[in-house]
Amino acid sequence: MYSPAMATRIFSWASKSRPISFRACCNSCSRIAMTSANQPLLQKLFTPEYSGAGSLPHMAFPPPSDAVNRICVVISDIHCTDGTVGNQSGEGDDWQRFFQDLRLACRDHDELVLVLNGDIIDLVRSAAWTEAGVYPWDRDHARFAELVNAILDGIIRLHATPFGLFGQHGFFEQLKRLRPLLQADGTAVRIIPIVGNHDKELLLVASARQRFYRDCLGWTDSEQETGYRDWIAAMYGAGKADEPPWLPFYFGDRGFKLFATHGQWRDNSNSRAQPGWRAGQGWHPGTWQGLGFSPFTAACFGDTVAAGLLSGFIHDTKRQLRQLDVTRHPVNARAITRLNHILDEMDLYRPAVAGIVRILQEARLQRGKGVDEALLQLISGNFRASLRRWLAQPVSWRSAPAKLKLFLPVLALLGRIKADRITLGIMKLMAKVQEPQTGIGTLQLLALPGFQKAYREEGFRIHTEGHTHVPLEADLQFEQPADQPNYSYINTGAWRSQIMPKQNYGYRRRGVGRALYVYDRLDPATASRRFGYYLRDAISWCERSDWGGGAA
Repeated sequence: MYSPAMATRIFSWASKSRPISFRACCNSCSRIAMTSANQPLLQKLFTPEYSGAGSLPHMAFPPPSDAVNRICVVISDIHCTDGTVGNQSGEGDDWQRFFQDLRLACRDHDELVLVLNGDIIDLVRSAAWTEAGVYPWDRDHARFAELVNAILDGIIRLHATPFGLFGQHGFFEQLKRLRPLLQADGTAVRIIPIVGNHDKELLLVASARQRFYRDCLGWTDSEQETGYRDWIAAMYGAGKADEPPWLPFYFGDRGFKLFATHGQWRDNSNSRAQPGWRAGQGWHPGTWQGLGFSPFTAACFGDTVAAGLLSGFIHDTKRQLRQLDVTRHPVNARAITRLNHILDEMDLYRPAVAGIVRILQEARLQRGKGVDEALLQLISGNFRASLRRWLAQPVSWRSAPAKLKLFLPVLALLGRIKADRITLGIMKLMAKVQEPQTGIGTLQLLALPGFQKAYREEGFRIHTEGHTHVPLEADLQFEQPADQPNYSYINTGAWRSQIMPKQNYGYRRRGVGRALYVYDRLDPATASRRFGYYLRDAISWCERSDWGGGAA
């Protein structure tokens, strides 16, 4: 039974821009309308007035909105999966509270822009790949598109169908129910579904992409109108808009002073080095256009770990545990129940390798409790088999970052020998190397596009990303432009639980759901534009978990 306790922290910033008269506001709206009527939209996307093309070549932003009072909400890393290797997303109560807060925040606003900043769904973490023997990097296989659609079937069933998620409404179902309520309140809704590294397969399979727009986001064909399609075509440097359009790689809005992108472009495990670019070389949209954005559509090392090692190990081990006869051995029955709980939650550890460390540790702990050795050998034997299968894939070696390539020959050896203690030690070391950042340095911040001079001159003051699953915030100051001294970096973390160690021993499932709220509205008292932003962190604990036993 799910019983969350919710806590909320709010961070806020606010400022007033220069006063404008009502006449000036009307003139601005008229100018926008005239441009829309007399200028092709694709050309408009690149004109300096709207896109900043003079100082930001190779960039394209959506046409400006004429709504008077606007609010933007950004969340990321929802990770809606098909449930075959556990549920990674937030749960029904989490989403109900989020959408209740969202509706309240939209009061007295003409427009909501909801930015889903990458990894909205997760097409990599699924047992379907292992069962078929076809993987996310097998792009030319005859069954690739079929499997992407089959995984999407499971995602729709859990997260976009009434009462699909443990008897509650999942994220997409709640989103689809909220939209008509907001529209009845007078708030137009615009959704920006930015692509991440776990949903990039949508860019490769048009039928799945169309179903995602329709069945998950609830879009009608009219919402994929020419403006949206041409914006996407301009972003990717395409000659024409695809049918259906790709998901955007970034989003920028001058009214909100906001620049958003998922963040995988900074990660050499979840982007793929190509001739002319690798992750350490930073933000280069012009180079990416020339490469067809292949660094972010090609299979990466993170795919091989998630689908080739972790998901396969979870699937095979659970299948074999189900086949065991435990009716005559209650100790074994308790151990199997516990191991199944841990397997269901293995993918909630960060980094992912830490989940493997957890299950190997648990197998060692069970040895002293009268559990059959054969049952425990099933765990270590399946892990060795998964290692061999993973490392038999050439892409695992080709895509590995340099520092992780040092581990692969050692892991290949461990896949062939029975040395559980050594295996556990090596996996602990690998988990340590892959630990996510718990902070961000000044040089890293200065390399982000939102803080580069050309972007600051275009009015951007907030750079937001996700990807790391670690909620962070930091502030910067620049001398130029002189009238905009304050800049903020915000990482929205992940709307998914993680398994955290308890203070004395054991583990607990806990999540932090973070949302960034930005508003751009007209202050009727002063006839000036008012801009501000705040964060809302919802911390939840879940009882539907591994119920915490075992030494930390």
